[in-house]
Formats: sequence, structure tokens, C-alpha cells
Amino acid sequence: MAQRKKKGLALDNDSFSLTSMIDIIFLLLIYFMYLPIQQEADMTVQLPIQTEPTETTTLPSEQVVLIKPDGSIFLNGSYIEDAPILKAQTENKTPPHEFTSLATTLTRLKKANDGGGRMTVVTIIPDGDAPHQASMFVLSACAKAGIKQVSFSDAI
Repeated sequence: MAQRKKKGLALDNDSFSLTSMIDIIFLLLIYFMYLPIQQEADMTVQLPIQTEPTETTTLPSEQVVLIKPDGSIFLNGSYIEDAPILKAQTENKTPPHEFTSLATTLTRLKKANDGGGRMTVVTIIPDGDAPHQASMFVLSACAKAGIKQVSFSDAI
């Protein structure tokens, strides 16, 4: 047979061997079939059995004390005290050293929460223009009530 010439190259045979390509396809097929089986065999995950919870978590009882610019006190949105600080400042007197109604209310709330097994937390939110002495009086009332978890916040 005569040799064919195509663009300057001599081709002896028009066919090529598919054997090596078929071997590679079978190897890849076996590899990808075996891979998921091997991955499942490598996993040592044990599913949990149905169990009861170990303990219940009780959330603390949060009491919010809001101090207005005139020194008035609100506990959880309820009006508690007059503005004794500004009254005392305008009358040139020494302000009272304790808020009796706030202290007794906080004491009552703490006793109720202690009876229920809950911790009492007080968050004080003073206004930016509120007298600083009002915050000190609220801290004093918390100490009188025996509440030690007290924090300050700037937003409701």
C-alpha cells in the first residue's frame, strides 16, 4: 500500500490503540466505586441514644433599675422613688443615704427568687444627665438587699 501524506506527515496507520485508555477508565471506575465504601468504613461515629438531660439550667431573675435625669428611680418600669437627690440639692440639704422603698422592694424580690432557686441580678441604667449620687444610692440599696450581682448598662 502506498503511504498517505497529509500536510507533510506520513501516516502508516489510520487507527490508534484504545487499550490503554480503557485500562485507565476501568482503574478510575474501580477507584471511585471503592472510595465511598472506604470513607464510610473510616467513620467511627456512634449515634447518641436517647438520654435524659443531666441538669436543668435556671436563668437569673434580672431586675432593671432606670435612673431619670431628675434622679427619679424606676424598677422594672414601675416608679419607686421621688427625686430625693435633686430635692436635697435645691434645698441645700444633705441627700438621704438610702432609698428605703427601693431597698425593701429589692429585698422582697431577692427573697422570692432565692425561694425559687434563682439568682437575682440588678442592671442599673442611668440617664446621661442623671446625678451620679443616684447611682451610688441604688448601689447602696442593692447592698442593703444583699444583691451582689449588679451591673451598669447604657441602653434598655
